[in-house]
Amino acid sequence: MRKTHNATLLHARAMMQRKNARLQPPPGTPDAQAIVWSLTVDNLPAEWFASEQIPMLQAYCRHVCRADQIEAALAGLDPLENLEQYDKLTKLAAGESAKIAMHARSMRLTQQARFKAETAHGHAVAAAGVAAMEFDGFDELLA
Repeated sequence: MRKTHNATLLHARAMMQRKNARLQPPPGTPDAQAIVWSLTVDNLPAEWFASEQIPMLQAYCRHVCRADQIEAALAGLDPLENLEQYDKLTKLAAGESAKIAMHARSMRLTQQARFKAETAHGHAVAAAGVAAMEFDGFDELLA
């Protein structure tokens, strides 16, 4: 019984250390950026990020949040009524998207960076097959 208890304690400690090993947002990180940070870091293995990547990760989170702000502004704008502002915002959005993609690629956050082309193709084919099976009666619904 004692060995089982010790094993449980060791497991609990290991899990706590694993949780603590994840890179945390620096103090003072705005809430929206901290959420993006956590979503990014928590969905990858604990050892994926190291402390030297903090500046790159901060920049990535800033650009994601800025892109969200721009998209919110675009959503409330009628492009036909204010074409000049719409044009400026879409250019800003494109710039933020490019910066997000650059940071994501450099930190290997994209599917392209994580999978070999053959593996990605296999996943896509498998997903398409599942989707086709799920929507087998789709033509009947449209009739």
